[in-house]
Amino acid sequence: MSGTNRSREFAAGPAPVVVLVEPQMGENIGMAARAMANFGLTEMRLVAPRDGWPSEKARATSSS
Repeated sequence: MSGTNRSREFAAGPAPVVVLVEPQMGENIGMAARAMANFGLTEMRLVAPRDGWPSEKARATSSS
């Protein structure tokens, strides 16, 4: 018989963190946030974003 082993409990580890280093455009940050939401990821770190932060362009591209 094949399939999922239901006799063991699933033990999830810590969730991954997405790190963007020196993103050049707010749109890049927004699109990365949108992709993260598609996969249920919630933690993002920004390291030295080039444009001012927070960015309205990032906010606009992260939502539909």
